[in-house]
Order: sequence, then structure tokens, then C-alpha cells
Amino acid sequence: MKILISPDKFKDAATAADICVALEKGIKSTFPEAVCTLKPLADGGEGTLESISLALNAQWISCSTQDPFFNPLEAKYLLLPEKKMAVIETARASGIELIKPENRNCMLTSSIGTGILIRDAIEKGATEIVLTVGGTATNDAAIGIASALGVRYFDKEGESLLPIGQNLRYIHKIDDSELVFNRNKVSFIIATDVENPFYGQKGAAHVFSRQKGADEESVLLLDNGLKNYASVLEKHTQINPQNITGSGAGGGIGGGVAALFGAKIISAADWIIKLNDIEKHISDSQILITGEGKIDSQTWEGKLISRLLNLATNYQVPVIAICGTLQDVEKIAQQPNVMYATSILKSPMTLEKAIVETLDLVEKQGILLGKLMKKLKSSHEVGS
Repeated sequence: MKILISPDKFKDAATAADICVALEKGIKSTFPEAVCTLKPLADGGEGTLESISLALNAQWISCSTQDPFFNPLEAKYLLLPEKKMAVIETARASGIELIKPENRNCMLTSSIGTGILIRDAIEKGATEIVLTVGGTATNDAAIGIASALGVRYFDKEGESLLPIGQNLRYIHKIDDSELVFNRNKVSFIIATDVENPFYGQKGAAHVFSRQKGADEESVLLLDNGLKNYASVLEKHTQINPQNITGSGAGGGIGGGVAALFGAKIISAADWIIKLNDIEKHISDSQILITGEGKIDSQTWEGKLISRLLNLATNYQVPVIAICGTLQDVEKIAQQPNVMYATSILKSPMTLEKAIVETLDLVEKQGILLGKLMKKLKSSHEVGS
């Protein structure tokens, strides 16, 4: 039996690649004749570079940069010299997982570290920057990125502003006269599956900033800051990020880079699926096993897993879905090719314990799935 194992990460617990390995180990222990193809995927957040590096002949580049609180940090990105392309994951230098939950505060964090990575890639010859946006600790609308690339921000009194979230509301003037690259020679692509606008009730601050440490007062201040910055950007570039789908991605990074540097925003899921030739792998498989940390209502809103299910339906390939938390069961039952969905948790436990034991729990689920698929294979052969 040909099995495609293609999950997303289990957030805060395990990478997609580790989930693949644990599942295969479990399956092989009870179904040794299974032929497993491992294709770990990502949605633009943590783990995206690993997924891309498996599909492309890319070099890992290590760079000295800064974390969201301006502390020294070593981070990596992918460089494809022959294509003059760099793929940079915002989570590497500006990610929420770099900060302990009790220290998260997107009023004070900056995306400057991602900007340093971009600058390094441009200095190494990259003329196309693909920025995967997800899992950030910031709500600074890319003013940190822009600052690292030579853009300066000033308030009404002409004082220079530190590129952090709480200063968005004070921005009065943008000075990009010292930009470190030629706009006509460097292009940007933002890969994200977030479709939120820049500001408003569905914007970056209201939807995402609470998980980045913002209290209710901070949410309102950040949203007002995004409105102010959008107005300043429109005056400076004639582009209002609020009019761009996905501009709220990464705490406004999508809109900030689109307005300042003309970035094109694309679907990260579609891009990564294409890079990994997932459609061909699904069409060649007899079963697809996929999943993520939590399967809920958002899973079906154009996210990575929903894209995979659509492809599986097109090729009539049965799907098994596994996750840490299983919600929205009624919706799952409506998915035409999902034959089974389950949580890896089989007994009550704390979140902390579940995170520590994730890979062991995934492997145990693989053992059970191996037995199930072996039985299905035997039954099919008998029926034939």
C-alpha cells in the first residue's frame, strides 16, 4: 500500500518533519510492507524553510541578526544562487516562539531581525525575496524590516522613532532616501494564507495581537497605529495597505512590505504544495495521512489541510486526519474523502504534558493506523 504522509506542524510541540518520521515509525511497526512517502508541509510559519529545502536545491545561510526585542540572534534562511532568490521565514528572527509566553508584548517587539536577513540576502546577490509570513511576535507592520533596509520614521516633532508596534501611531513622516537596495532591481513576494486586512475588527491587531501579549487597551492602540501608518503610507507611496488582501499577515508585515516595496502577496499553501509536487504524490497514493496541531473551523477556510483534502477528493484518495485537538467534528464528517479523523490524545492530560509527549503519542497513533490499513489491505485483497 502506497501511503503519503503529509502533515503540517503541531504548533509549539513538533515540526511537520518530526511528525512524519514518528508516524512512519509507528506504521512500519505493524504494517512493515507499507510504502510511505514523507512530505512535511508548512503554511508560511514555523517549519516552512524545511519543507521548501526538501523541494529546492537551496543553500542554508546563517546570519547574525536580532530577535524581536533587539537581542543578538543567529538565524538561517535559504539562498538559491542560480535563481538569485532568497526564501526568508519571518518566524526565524521575528517569531513568537523565540519569546516565552510570559514575556510576549507586541507593543515593544520589532521585525528588524527579519530585515537584517533580507539585507544579508540582497548583499549576497538575491534579487527576488520570498518572505514567508506566519508565527510572528510582532505587530509593527514591517517598520522593523524597513528600518533594517534603510528606511527611517519620524514623529510630528521630527524625532526618530524606534521601529516597534507601539510607535505606529506616532509615525508622521517616512524617509527612504537611504534605502540600501535599488527598488527596480529587487522584487518581493509575501507567502501567507492569512487574508485579514491591515486594520479593523478583522485586522492584524484585533485578530492576532492578543496571542502576542497585547491586552485590550494595547489592541486598540495597535489598531489605531495601523490606521495611522496606512494613511502615512498612502501619502508616501499612493498605496493604502488596507485595500490589499492579506495585508494583516504577520502583524501587518504583508501590507507594510507590499506598500513600501511593491510586494506581491500569494497563497503560501498553494506555493508550497506546488514546490513539493504534492498533487502528483497524492494521485500516486492509495491513502493520504495529514493533520496539524488543532483541527477546527479555521482548518477549512482555505488553509493548507483544506487544499490537500480538495486534491485528495479530485483523485478519490481516502484521507486519514490526525491532530492534537479535534474540533468541528460535524464539518470533518462532511469532507467527502476523510475516512477517519482522530486526536492523538487518548486520556486526559495537561497541555504541557501533551506537548512533551507529542511524538510518542503520534508514533502510537501510527501503530494503530498501521494495523487499520493492513486490515483494510487484506480485506480488499480477499474481496478481489
